[in-house]
Amino acid sequence: MSIKELVEISRFYGKDPSFLLAGGGNTSFKDESYIYVKASGFKLASIEEDGFVKLDRNALNRIWKKKYPVDVDLREKQALKDLMDSRASGETKRPSVESLLHAILPQKYVVHTHPAMVNGLTCSKNGRQIAEQLFHTRCIWVPSVNPGYILAKLIKTRLSEYKKKYESLPDIILLENHGMFVGAETIREIKNIHDFIIGTLKKQIVYEPDFSSVQVSKVEIEKIYNRIKNYPAFKDKYITFENNIEISAAVKDNTSFQKVCYPYIPDHLVYAGPEMLFIEDLNNIEQDIDQYRERNECYPKVIAVKMTGVFTLGDKEESSHITMLLFLDALKIAVYTESFGGY
Repeated sequence: MSIKELVEISRFYGKDPSFLLAGGGNTSFKDESYIYVKASGFKLASIEEDGFVKLDRNALNRIWKKKYPVDVDLREKQALKDLMDSRASGETKRPSVESLLHAILPQKYVVHTHPAMVNGLTCSKNGRQIAEQLFHTRCIWVPSVNPGYILAKLIKTRLSEYKKKYESLPDIILLENHGMFVGAETIREIKNIHDFIIGTLKKQIVYEPDFSSVQVSKVEIEKIYNRIKNYPAFKDKYITFENNIEISAAVKDNTSFQKVCYPYIPDHLVYAGPEMLFIEDLNNIEQDIDQYRERNECYPKVIAVKMTGVFTLGDKEESSHITMLLFLDALKIAVYTESFGGY
């Protein structure tokens, strides 16, 4: 049964941190009448057959015949309702926000991931030009758009234009500042396409991220840890510290930190916040946190300290570690962008 193969390919990429982190990404399988898409709240790494939601393809197709409001919030709200209404009888799980996008792709299997190396390309200033040179007509490039109806509509238009021009459809979709979609008729083909993409990009990489550990004074770490922990909003937070060769280069000064100061992809925004805070002078740490709060209407989840390293905060130890993973992912992407013209 093809659902079993969907589980297999989902776990294959879900367990590989070079493709996905923190339960991100989604996958799908289509038969003639239905599409099975990863449901919200399930992680690909451990997903079972019951982790997919069954949607009626005819109901999804009818969405494209509807007219939605111009207002962004109203449009997405109504489109989401129609997406929920497309669930097969008896389904109660919530489909991924990208289900509509999966449905418009013609291939039987579709896999959506966020590899750091691929995002080194999608987040770089020369990304589109280089992607066209490397992947030619196998790929379409999609500019940065919020996930949901509007992204699916944009890709639907791009696919139509592509088909008119080439009389075929691409098997690779690169999303600017986001990740990629790969579609194929078998899971073997899915793996082959992924291998082709990564193999092609590896040949272009000038410098790989170096996460070799760097020694930092334990006394210094403890001093900063206590300063952060004593901030009123952080008294109950779990804190993780990390330093390595790439972090050391990034926290050398404020200018060096700019390459990882803001999110590259949606996962960074969700898990690491709208901005990574850089502390230049420890004497001003409380003031810098206050100013961050005023700018962003939230507290920082990532605090970098000049010439020391990076601290991440979370309500639980696990969430603090996940935030660190996503910060390190941003750092990897920043390094990879250097092979494609910079960020």
